[in-house]
Amino acid sequence: MNRIQFFFFLTIEDKIPKIDDHFKKLCEEGLKLGELDEVIKKIASDRSPGPDGLTANFYKHFWEEIKGLLFDAIIESIDKKELMTTMKQGLIKLIPKPEKDKRILNNLRPITLLNTDYKLLTMELAFRLKVGLSKIISNSQSGFMKGRLIHNNIRLVLDLIDYNDLVEDDAYILFLDFQKAFYSIEHSFIYYALEYFGFGEYFLDIIKMLHTDISSCVSLPEGTTPRFNICRGIRQGCSLSPLLFIIVAELLSIWLKNSEIEGINIDGKQILISQLADDTTLFLKNKDEIPVILQRMRLFSQASGLTLNLNKCELLSIHDSSETMLYNIPVKKEVRYLGIWVSKDSRTSNNKNIQKPIEKSRKILNNWLQRDLTLFGRSLLTKTELISRLIYPAYLSIKNLKEINTLIFNFIWKNKHHYIKKSVVMNNYESGGLNFLDFNTLNNTFKMNWAKHFLKNPVSIWNFIPHIYSLALLVWALF
Repeated sequence: MNRIQFFFFLTIEDKIPKIDDHFKKLCEEGLKLGELDEVIKKIASDRSPGPDGLTANFYKHFWEEIKGLLFDAIIESIDKKELMTTMKQGLIKLIPKPEKDKRILNNLRPITLLNTDYKLLTMELAFRLKVGLSKIISNSQSGFMKGRLIHNNIRLVLDLIDYNDLVEDDAYILFLDFQKAFYSIEHSFIYYALEYFGFGEYFLDIIKMLHTDISSCVSLPEGTTPRFNICRGIRQGCSLSPLLFIIVAELLSIWLKNSEIEGINIDGKQILISQLADDTTLFLKNKDEIPVILQRMRLFSQASGLTLNLNKCELLSIHDSSETMLYNIPVKKEVRYLGIWVSKDSRTSNNKNIQKPIEKSRKILNNWLQRDLTLFGRSLLTKTELISRLIYPAYLSIKNLKEINTLIFNFIWKNKHHYIKKSVVMNNYESGGLNFLDFNTLNNTFKMNWAKHFLKNPVSIWNFIPHIYSLALLVWALF
C-alpha cells in the first residue's frame, strides 16, 4: 500500500460498511461442482469465443464428459494461486462508438474476449458476490444491481430541474467523466477495497489470481498484435468486472459523502451523489464547492488510478446562471446524460429526446419498407429501431404517443390499409396476434412500475422530491 492509498483508507476506514458473517462465509466456501452445473445453464450461447476458439455451445454439448476435468483444473489453479496459461489470455476487440470517427483511438471501445472456462469460473464467483453486495453498496448506485434502474438516475436530475423552486441555493449539477474507467483502476486498490469491506483471504486470493500475470493482444484486420501484460484495469467481458468496479465506485461515494461538501439540501434531506457504474453525478450547493470536489477527486485518482477527463466534465445550473465556465469546466444550457438530453427548456427537451428520435426512426423504417419483409420481421424492427429509442424520455404527451403508435402500425402494414384490428395484432401468437404491445400500453406499464417503486419507498433519494409535491397536493386538496 502506497502513502496515498494509506491516507485514503485511513480517512474513511470507520465509514466503510462490513459484509455480514453469512455473506463472508459464502464467499469463503470452496467452489462446488454443483455451482458450475448451474452456471453452464445460464451462460449465453452463440457468443464469440476467446483465443482458444472453444464456444459456450461446445462446453454445453460435452458438459457431462468434461465438467469433472474442468472442475479439478480450477481447484488446482486456486490451490496453486495461479491460473492456467490459457485462462490468463484475452483477445481485445475494438468496437467503434456510434457516430464517432473510427480513426481516433479514444472513439474505440475495447472489449476483451475471454476463454469460456475462465468465464465459467468468474460467473460462479459473480453469482456469489451478487448475493450480499446490495448490503454494502449504497442506494445512490444503480449500476449492475438487481432491482435498481437507470430511470432513477435520470428522474432525479429531471426532478431537480423541473422543481428547482425547492432548491434555495445557487446549486449546480456536476457530471463527471472518467478516462477509460474500467481500464485504469489499480489492481492493488481493488484488493484493499475488498479487504476493508471485510472479504476473507480465500476470496481475496482468487481475485488476485485472476489479475496476476494476465495478458492480451489486440485483434487487427489481419492477425493480432504481440501479447502484452495487463498490469492494471479490469476486463470488460468478465462477469466479475462490473461488480468489482462498483465496489471501487462505492469508496468514491463514501469519500465524498464524508467530506465538507454539503450538496443540495431539500426539505432537510441532502443530495450529493448519484452513480450508474462509472457515470457519476454530483449535486453541489454552490460554485464554491467545485474546487473542493476537484481536490478530493485528485486524491481519489492518485489512490485508485481512476482519472477525471476534465475535457468531458460538464456543469448544469439548477437556476438560471450567466456563468459559461467555472474552474475550467463548461457550464451548459443542456447536457446529454445517460442517453437523455437534460435542459430547462421543455421545447428543447421534447425536440431532442422525442421528436428527433421519432424522425430518425421514421427514416430508418421507410428504408426497410423497400424490402419484402414478413409481418413478424416488420414487428421486430419497430421494437429495435423505434421503441428502444423512446424508452427513457420522461414525458410523452398524448400527441407524442399517438404519433409513435401511428408510425408503428403504418410500418407494420406498409403504409397501406390495416387489415387486422390493433387489438388482434396485440394478441399472443397462439391467439393469432403478433405478440405486440402498442407504445401507449408500454408507456403506461413503465408508469405503473415507477408508481409501484415510488409507493414502496417514497422517501428514498430517488422518490422524495415527487413525495414532497404529492403531500403538498394532498394538503391543497383537503384544505
